[in-house]
Amino acid sequence: MVKTLTAFILTSSFNFALNTKADSTIMNGVKAFYNYDFERSIKILDKARIDYPKHPGIHFIWASSKYYISQGEDPIEATYDTLESALNEIQPIYQKLVIENPQNAEYKLYLGSTLGMRARVSLGKKDWLSVLNQAYRGFSIIENVSKNRPDLIDAQLPIGIIGYYASVSNVFLRWLVKLYGLDTSKKEGIYKIEDAATNSDWAWIEASGILSFIYLWIENRPEDAISITKKLSEEFPNNFYFNILYLESLSRTNRLNDANNLIKNLDTRFKFLSDRQKQWYKPYFDYQKALISFLENDYDKSMNLADLAIKDYSGELDVILGNLYLLKGNLYDLYGQRSNSIKYYKLCAKLDNLSHASRQSKEYLEKPFRKIIK
Repeated sequence: MVKTLTAFILTSSFNFALNTKADSTIMNGVKAFYNYDFERSIKILDKARIDYPKHPGIHFIWASSKYYISQGEDPIEATYDTLESALNEIQPIYQKLVIENPQNAEYKLYLGSTLGMRARVSLGKKDWLSVLNQAYRGFSIIENVSKNRPDLIDAQLPIGIIGYYASVSNVFLRWLVKLYGLDTSKKEGIYKIEDAATNSDWAWIEASGILSFIYLWIENRPEDAISITKKLSEEFPNNFYFNILYLESLSRTNRLNDANNLIKNLDTRFKFLSDRQKQWYKPYFDYQKALISFLENDYDKSMNLADLAIKDYSGELDVILGNLYLLKGNLYDLYGQRSNSIKYYKLCAKLDNLSHASRQSKEYLEKPFRKIIK
């Protein structure tokens, strides 16, 4: 959970007016990369950087898109190199724009986002203290912008995420975040993310993805995720991850007919993914199939799919891996194989990723899982 929450902290912050040619052009580029039309996205955004070099968001959006696209095409370590190279290019641009335009809050917002996004490499190494240190450089700027310009809703999003992240983290990290002067209230953090998901013009996309993740895998509120994940899947039908979120929402709220129909649809779309995306998302997809089989009481099929997903797991996020371990533990409990179930509950708990699955696994270590028949 920590990895995913922090991963999204500084990949949003898209805030600018929607009534100019520049805005319309850039928005088309953003929609293209979220919908996996990568070549078109880069073509649009490369040209926009030349045509509108003083646009507040263009350079950060371009860097974000380069990283996002690299995630769909390259090995994990290569994505960090792509990100670092892009940030090295845009940071001096924003520093110069801020110096030349000291009253422009949006330039400061994107400089803060650029500085904080450097935490992403440390994030990949699970160096949480370094992540916090580097992120704070950006957050201190963003927080100042949000205080002076509360109308910039996009600036509230990263503040909300760090507040929420700290609220569910360990005591030492909460203390550090408070020391930096940031709010560590879970309620306030979620409120800010919800506000961005509902009311912002650009940050709603990332805010919605983050909120869905929180509702599904941390707070265990799948009903709250349904409308959000449905909107994401409809707006960006080619985005496999957004569809995985929607599929999880459907399964966890017992809308199994809709879930099975979506699986058929995604089975067709899967073949159009890049090789890296297939490596990344196939285990996620197999987990969803395993979960539905479990809910439909086909335990042998669920176990086989869970084994396949664990064997092939190559995603950067470990929250789904934790859910797979939890599922296998539940299955072994139903099979009456307690020693095996304990093994997988321990594997889930050992991930220590603050997820709901991790908390549940600790409960089932004390008391075996028993499926409730509705």
